[in-house]
This record gives sequence, C-alpha cells and structure tokens, in this order.
Amino acid sequence: MLADERTLEALDFAGVLARVVGATHTERGRALASALAPLSDFDAIRREQAATADIRELIAGADFHVGRAIDTASLTEAAALGRMLGSGEIRAVAEAMSAAAAAYKGTRARPTETIGAITAAYLPLNEIVRGVTDAIDERGTVTDRASPALGRIRRNLIHAQNDARDRVGSIARSGNRAIQDSVVTLRDGRYVVPIKAEFSGEFAGIVHDTSSSGQTLFVEPLAALDSNNRVRTLRLEEEREVSRILEALSRVIGGAAEQIERNVEMLARLDVLAAKAQLARSMDARPAELLDEPAVAILDGRHPLLGDRAVPQSLSLDDETRLLVISGPNMGGKTVALKMLGLFVAMTYTGLQVPAAHGTRIGRFERVIADIGDEQSIVENASTFSAHLRRMREILAEADARTLVLVDEIGGGTEPTAGAALAVAFLERLLAVRACAIVTTHATELKLFAHGTPGVANASVRFDPRTFAPTYHLDIGAPGQSLAFPLARAMGIEDGILARAERLLESRDRDYEAALAELGQRNAELQGERDAAARARTAAEQREGEARRAREALDRERAALVEKAQEQLTKALRDFVAELARRAAENASRPKVTASQSALMDRSIAAMRRDLGIVPGTPGAAPSDALAVGDRVHVASYDKEGVLAEDYGESALVALGALKTVVPKSELKRVGGPRVEKQRPRGDGGGARLEASTRTMAELDVRGRRFVDAQPLVERWLDDAMLGGSGELRLIHGKGTGMLGRGLQEFLRDYPGVKSVRYGDQNEGDGGVTIIELQG
Repeated sequence: MLADERTLEALDFAGVLARVVGATHTERGRALASALAPLSDFDAIRREQAATADIRELIAGADFHVGRAIDTASLTEAAALGRMLGSGEIRAVAEAMSAAAAAYKGTRARPTETIGAITAAYLPLNEIVRGVTDAIDERGTVTDRASPALGRIRRNLIHAQNDARDRVGSIARSGNRAIQDSVVTLRDGRYVVPIKAEFSGEFAGIVHDTSSSGQTLFVEPLAALDSNNRVRTLRLEEEREVSRILEALSRVIGGAAEQIERNVEMLARLDVLAAKAQLARSMDARPAELLDEPAVAILDGRHPLLGDRAVPQSLSLDDETRLLVISGPNMGGKTVALKMLGLFVAMTYTGLQVPAAHGTRIGRFERVIADIGDEQSIVENASTFSAHLRRMREILAEADARTLVLVDEIGGGTEPTAGAALAVAFLERLLAVRACAIVTTHATELKLFAHGTPGVANASVRFDPRTFAPTYHLDIGAPGQSLAFPLARAMGIEDGILARAERLLESRDRDYEAALAELGQRNAELQGERDAAARARTAAEQREGEARRAREALDRERAALVEKAQEQLTKALRDFVAELARRAAENASRPKVTASQSALMDRSIAAMRRDLGIVPGTPGAAPSDALAVGDRVHVASYDKEGVLAEDYGESALVALGALKTVVPKSELKRVGGPRVEKQRPRGDGGGARLEASTRTMAELDVRGRRFVDAQPLVERWLDDAMLGGSGELRLIHGKGTGMLGRGLQEFLRDYPGVKSVRYGDQNEGDGGVTIIELQG
C-alpha cells in the first residue's frame, strides 16, 4: 500500500475522489470511483495513466458518451435464481445494457490498447435489448405489442369497458328518483351509480361503497352485472398475460446474467475513466511524466481543491536535493505546498492527471507518509507532541530510498530548542537512508541545518515586504522570516512592548533576523523585477497582437474599398460604352471608336487600376471557391444537392429539402445556380423575433442522427422558438435503443429557458417523442 488512511486523510485525498464520483453517470461507476486508491504496482500505474489519457482524447474527438445506468447485479442474480422481475426492473436492466452498447460503440472510433483491454469482455446483447424495449416502454409499462394475445385482450377490454360504462350511464340518466347523480364512477374496478341512502331498497343492485357522510351508496345495477363481469374477466386475463411476458423476459435476463454483468462492469470502468478525464479537463490538468527513480519535479502546480484561488508553485526533490525545509510565517502557504506535492503523487498513482505545467515529473515511490495537523486525543491521553513522536517513530521504521515523507511543523508542540534538535536528528536519519522529504518549520536551527548540509535546501513562502501580506508564492533557496515583530506592529501592538521584545531577543538572533529581512527584501525586489519583466513581455506580445489585428483589419478595409472601387469603375465603363453605342446608333455618320483608341482606353483603365491598387490577387480578397451562406452545394456523403444554411467553421449546416444536417466542409462542393439570399430583418430585437417566428417550427425530426449531429440542430431550433415566443415543442427522435432520446433529454434539462421535458403520451408518439415546455 502506497499510503495509509491517515496520510490520505491528511492530504485531503477524499476531496479529490468526491469530484471524480460527482462526474460519474452509473451506479456501479460511482461505487468504483468511491473505492479508488493509489496503486503500488508501477506498471499498473502506467496503464491507468495511459487509459485516462486515451479516454480524454476519445471524448475530445469522438461521439463518446456514458449513459446513466443502475447497478444490475442484484437484479440479474435474482433473475438467474428464477425470480420474476418487475417491468420497471427489466426495463432498467435493458437500459444499462443499451448504455454499455453505446459506450462500447463509442470506443471503436479510436481503439487503443488500454481501452481495448477494458472492452475485451464485452459481447453485444442486442436481441435481448430489442425484445425488452419492444415489450416495455420508458415508464416501465408493458405495451400492447409485447405479445399478440396481450394486444387482443386489451382491445377486447376497451370494448367491454365502453359497453359497461354506456349501460350504467343509461341507467344513471333514467330519471329514477333513487339516483343521487347521473355521474358514472368506478369502485373496485366496476362501474356503479350513486344512490340516495333512503331509497336503497327501491334500487336493485350490489352495494360496493358508501360516501363519507353515509348519505350516498355506490351501487352496481343488476342490469350491468354481466358487462362488469366481462370487464373483470378481461382484466384478469390481462394480468396473467403480463405476468407470463415478465416471466419470459426474466428468464432471458437470468440466462444471460453473467454476460450482462461483464458488459455493465465494462460500462462502469469506462464511466470512471470518463470521470477522471472530465476532472482533468475542468482543472486544466495533464499527465505527469513517470520516472523510475524516486524523485519529483512540480512545475507551476496548482492545488487541485483550491480552484481559481490556487497560486502556481514549483518545487523538486532529486539526487542533489533530497530534503526541502520550508519556513516562513503562518498563513503563507507552507502547508498548501506540502499537501499539493503529496496529492500530486497520490493522484498520479490513482490514474489521475495533475493541474501542473508540461514537464512535471513524478518518480517511483513505494511509500508516502504524512504527518500533518494536530492529532492530540484526550481519550487516549495523547498530547500533540506525543502523537507526533509516535508518527515520527513509524516514519523512521519504514523510511528508505523510495519513501516520500511530508511533515508539517516538524519538532513543534514542545520546548523549541529540544524540538529543533529532535527535528535535525530526524532529518539526518532520513538523509542517511536517502529518503525524500519536505518539512515545514519556524525553527532557526532547521534553517541553518538546511543551509549548511549537502542534499538539503531551504525554501520560503513569499510576503509583500511593504504590507506583509502573503503572496502564496514559494521561493526555493532562501529561508523564510518569522515576521513576528512586523506582523505584531501591523496588528497594532504597542511600540513599547515591541521595543522591549526586540531587546530581549539575543543579539545573534537579531542579526540573523536582520540578515533574513535584508535577504527577503532583496528576493522580493528581484522577484518584482522578474514580474515586471514578465508583465512587460506580456504587454509587448499583446501590443504585437493588437498591431497584427489592426493590420488585418486595414487589409480587410482596403480590400472592401478596392472591391467597391472596382464595382464603381466597372459600372462607369459600362455606362460609358452604352452611351457610345447609343450615340453611334443615333448618328451613324459620326466617327466610330477605332481599334487603336480602344487599346489606348484599355491601357488607361489598367493604369488607373494599378494606381488604385485594383489588381488581381489583392491581399485580403476572398478566394473564388470559398463557400458562403446561401451557396448551392453538393454533399458527397448524401450524394445530394442542397443549400448552405449556416457556417460553423470546419463544418456547416446544409438544407437538403426539408432535411437539415451538419456535415464537414470537406464534403461540400459548390455547384452552379443562383445563390439563395438570406433575408435579414431591419431593426433590432423586434425584427429578430419576427424572423424567428416566421421560421420556427413547433416540431423537429432528428430520427436517424447521432447525438453529436442532432444537438446543434436542436439548440438552434430552441433559440428560434424562444425568440418566436413558442410555448410547447415536439421533438421526434424515435425509440431505437433509446440513447438518442435520453441524451437529448439530459441536454434539454440543463438548457436555459426550458421549463420541463417529458416523453410523449400514447397519443403524442409515446417514447419516440419528447415534449418540451418553454418558460414564459
């Protein structure tokens, strides 16, 4: 085991795991993510890192998506033992199988060795999924098409219900004085009429219920007894047929239980990898380079739990520097740097990427041991210092050349001189066994030890020399000041007390603090100069970029002016030639333009064009074969012609008749025919709403598309609908495996302006349609 629970708890490793768990989509994936821990097998660590990198690249460049899925283990086990599953349970198992199939298909877009090892056990179970989805809908209801017998029974049941309701309704409207109301109601599945209690003896029938007041009886008329019995009989037949269907589907699931579990296990592992990749993307993380030697080098590392508040830190331990002693005032970031290094090692060994710059390297350690925080216990009669001593004993017993030790406030909790002496002896032992360690301290003795001992280096947290506010930057090579007196003065302690305290401080300590203050001031000045140089360099780069953009804007403006001048010149020449032709037609006796005169005019026009810069190949001019919105194009993948409707950069939205689809521009070729001009409304918001309302459809059909192709169409459709003031929309995605519908519903639930999302009812298209209600 790389690290014990105490170390992981001290490093806040659970906080990182919580973010991984929160990015999962499956129940089993969440369980696997919760159980993640640093590995000790370095080959396994390399494989996990490769798998995380592969899945992140897959997500970035392919249509890979992990759908939501339950943990099927208990249900498949029950089915294998012969228990009949409920319709909702069977549907949930099928959706988990469908999610596994979709995830497996997504990995085929960019197969890799690491992903292939995870998906090797997968086998498609399409027939089972199809059988379940045909028989049970998204709500867990057995459908009429589950079997011919069930469809026939339900049709007969509808006829029988209508007949019984009509018969009882005619009795209720007969005008009999015993009848309370002409409304037909149901009691115990039988149609009844409300009868006044005082006339119960005058009405022939069977009492099924009474009102809360006892004044009304709900009576089934004897004349409707046969009709109600027919309804009851058909309901029993329906229940038996539904049970038969569920038993058959449960047997199928039980027979494939082992393979279903292998497929769901694959889905869960891919889910965890995708969660790792999602966390890496959110933290702008990257994989650390893995080294065989026990060493570590962090470049611009950011604590993964601090988010935007994290200040980049760089530190390293290698053959030359085995121990690093970080000193400086409290609240300056010493413990944050300590925990960051430990977390980076633990994360890397768990297959996670780390938020640091390229070039970050993490070596091969067999043990990471941390002693961070106050662990005193009244129950165990253990003080803070004794708890640290016990931990120190454990560290010394296990430390070797492949051990990373992290100790906060080493030697603290006791008399300072004795604590510092123990700490020096402790560090000397670690140095002797070639262990790597980072410790924090306030002790001057440890700073001097680090300064004068080969293999040990000082580091300090930086403070502003004027305000004494922490900057949370780490400076390697210089010890930190305590800043006790400046901080006390800044906090308003009386000058007399501070003067007395300074006199009580030994001269050697005063000289040491003065030297540290001077060194700190010089370091701050140097760092300020470096920061100023970096800002100047950034500003220069920014000005260069602005100048480049300005030059490009001027080139575009010049090109526009050239184009306008060309149009005006062409029009003037056209008008001139037309005028010459008109005058020649009026008076044929007038002298005509000779060939030499025409040539002279052509040369003059060419000279004018050169003077104006109107020459072929004008910089900034658009290529003649560039595509534009409204162009008629041929789509290679569909072998059809359409109109380019929207330009998305590398891809475009093309209208092929009533169908609109997103295709790469590489598949498009402009064909002849007039350009279809897009009418733009005048004015601002009102015109935009008018345009949207004229083109918005209350219904969109995306059947047969992948999620990645359907999403931009749905997004544009929603935007137009919101501008047009639509209230309810109908999205047709079909049923199939259900993945497209579920993916679009997840997208819609998070979309601003969408009030509610639901599947259509039986009259609206059932599970193949999603009904969207927009906010008013």
